[in-house]
Amino acid sequence: MKLNARQQSILNKISGAEFISVESLSQHFDMAAQTIRRDITQLCDLGLARRHHGGVGQLPSAENLSFGSRRVLNAQAKLNIAKKIAEQIPDNASVALGIGTTIEAVAKALLNKKGLKIITNNLNVASLFFQSSDIEVMLSGGKLRPLDQDMVGDQCVHFFNSYYVDFAIVGVGSLDIERGLMDFDMDNVAITQSLLNNSQHKFLAVDESKWNKKAFAKVAPFSTIDKVFTDQLPETEIHDKLTALNVQVITCHEGNKHA
Repeated sequence: MKLNARQQSILNKISGAEFISVESLSQHFDMAAQTIRRDITQLCDLGLARRHHGGVGQLPSAENLSFGSRRVLNAQAKLNIAKKIAEQIPDNASVALGIGTTIEAVAKALLNKKGLKIITNNLNVASLFFQSSDIEVMLSGGKLRPLDQDMVGDQCVHFFNSYYVDFAIVGVGSLDIERGLMDFDMDNVAITQSLLNNSQHKFLAVDESKWNKKAFAKVAPFSTIDKVFTDQLPETEIHDKLTALNVQVITCHEGNKHA
């Protein structure tokens, strides 16, 4: 299911909020309360929000969304991020692609490249390249996570540690300007760290919603990243802080050709 513009706006409004009433949303959008309730029902059915009596709120801060829910969340932003990243990946490059729905979007944007060598633990990424005779794909072993459609564990980490690639493209569950890249479990942390430790160029692909989540597991400081590709930043001072760390921030909008 694709979210409509109003539903996406509702998600943005409830980010960081425990409760917003149907009445206030109805007034904000100048829509009937029945329409707002229908939007809320769909968002909750997708696992993107939590229903309350008379309103709606964000999910508990330590809870990550299901793979299917993440796939529809900020879908257009992920496409824009993926297109911008693909512009910076030359033919014949070696690329490590990690966990997440944004990384899946990046893989789709790379399908027209020539001579790529892809290493990944992401089953969806591997299947996207399966029919391309010009792209070499190496898929890790490890423990299968059926709901996330990827491989994790020590065998997977060892796989990534066995290579050194031109580009590592990673996503994370959460961002904190003081603590850096964060995630929801240590399997994700170990895999992302191994990608970053074994690559020449390190790209972070994240949409704005990552700034509003609270995860407990530290992945890496921002200083380890070369470029952050995002739809927008929630605060202008974040851009200044990242720039001070020599991290290039590239905002990705339809038709936008520069950072």
